[in-house]
Amino acid sequence: MLDGAEEASELGNYQLYLILNADYRAHSVSLPHLDGERWSRVVDTSLSAEEDFLDGGKEIELDPPDVYIANPRSTVVLLGR
Repeated sequence: MLDGAEEASELGNYQLYLILNADYRAHSVSLPHLDGERWSRVVDTSLSAEEDFLDGGKEIELDPPDVYIANPRSTVVLLGR
């Protein structure tokens, strides 16, 4: 997890959470709780070409907010704000 609040940014204060799943099986990843903020998916390399890398402002809010299923051999980037 990276804390984006340490550097001034147009995004304001934010957190990045990186999931790297090199396994051949999917894994359920418990996400840290964010006070008053939510996790949104920005990148998931296991998804189709239209959905794997999302443009700014088009992130998809996670539901449920506390877990993410990382598919086999994938990289995931979540944005918390």
